[in-house]
Amino acid sequence: MRGLLAYLSANAADLLINLAFFLIVYLIARILKAGPMAALVIAAIPMVAIAFLLNPMLPPRLMAMLR
Repeated sequence: MRGLLAYLSANAADLLINLAFFLIVYLIARILKAGPMAALVIAAIPMVAIAFLLNPMLPPRLMAMLR
């Protein structure tokens, strides 16, 4: 739990920007008449892409975790 709080405090500004971006994409999808679950998926796709671009070792770690 201490590690999570340290991560949140160190990256609070980036996390807030990411949350704002997620909400903007979600609201745009809802305005375009997407269902709630579809809007969540549409909003999550750019966030996953950003995570993969910022952490190049993330895909191999995920694959190793799934083995």
